[in-house]
Amino acid sequence: MPRAPFRRKSGAREANQLVRLAEGLASSKSRAEDVYWERELQSAVTQHLENNDEEAINRALDKAHDAPDATFDALADMVESLTESIVLDSESGPQRVTLFCAPILVWGRTRIPTRTIPKQQLQDISVQLSAHVFSSKVKLALVDYLFAPDQLPHSYSASRELLQLLAESIRERKHLAMPPESLEEAPDVVCDMRMIVGAFQVTEGEPFYAWQEMTTPVEEARQTCLGVWRTQGGNAIKSLLVGFPHELTLPRSFFAACRDADLASRAYSIGASVSFLEAVTGTTPDKIVATIGGCWGNGLEEYRIGFTLGDSEEVVHGCVWPLVSDEGDDTPVVDEIESLLRAANVGTIVHLEEQLPLEFCDDCGAPHFPNREGEMLHAHLPEDANTGSMHLH
Repeated sequence: MPRAPFRRKSGAREANQLVRLAEGLASSKSRAEDVYWERELQSAVTQHLENNDEEAINRALDKAHDAPDATFDALADMVESLTESIVLDSESGPQRVTLFCAPILVWGRTRIPTRTIPKQQLQDISVQLSAHVFSSKVKLALVDYLFAPDQLPHSYSASRELLQLLAESIRERKHLAMPPESLEEAPDVVCDMRMIVGAFQVTEGEPFYAWQEMTTPVEEARQTCLGVWRTQGGNAIKSLLVGFPHELTLPRSFFAACRDADLASRAYSIGASVSFLEAVTGTTPDKIVATIGGCWGNGLEEYRIGFTLGDSEEVVHGCVWPLVSDEGDDTPVVDEIESLLRAANVGTIVHLEEQLPLEFCDDCGAPHFPNREGEMLHAHLPEDANTGSMHLH
């Protein structure tokens, strides 16, 4: 893709202007005023995106954290919207092209694959998406690669560039080939996500999701689409992940799908961790001890769950439950974690009341997890565990 010949270093003035416009939109009290602020903010953000000027956007997002309530959300929503969706002129009217993601939660005893998707399978997945997720008005193009999260674009500019490449693929009625050598290696972890990425095109103003064409209540319609996608889309996807238990989540626009999958992965990783330990150690869940501890930095940032076996205090595995913005020590997060552990038939559940440090391994950077004594330890599987070269975090 063509890029600007140079990037001018953005100063505080550009960032302050973006924050001012976002604050105006966040504090608006009428739809008429909303329209004004949205137009001005859209114009300013679009200019920075088209100039590949990440610095001004990132500075503004940092500043918006300290601005009045909802300013950050207004700015972030606009940046994400203009990154993942563009409107192109055509003979049949304006065409909206939107980047989307179809996440898959997955775990395994060996390295979870990333791979090129064969042509016929890619076509089968496209057919199932068209039939069960997107509206009858949509045209699709997919990237022919099963991504790990670390292989997705790392910046707004890179995401927008991928969208533009997919828009061209839609115009040419083909899918987009992704050279595997252009991607970084995925981390080797027990529980992760895999992503199918693509773009959909629809005439501006037409529905683009299947649930927009349904007459049932919206959330009910979404759940119906998800159920059918898991069945029919799952059949098209399963040969990509043979031997790896997995669960499909709802395909949506790129940033929303990634956030939804991040949230869903918290609960999924708990059940997957118990199943993993049962598979590699031969220990039944009733002999597993799960210790839940809140880890504090500037405040409570995450819960870590350390798993030990029987009477041992050695941590054999762990998973992290990161907190989102509206969660804290006064929300029922621990109750939810305990409920998931009980559903997985874990024998003993310990909740530590003390504030634990955000400790990581000095050598490999892996998080430490608590045992029932409150010690933060590196997770190590027993020597006789039945697994390959699998990392635990």
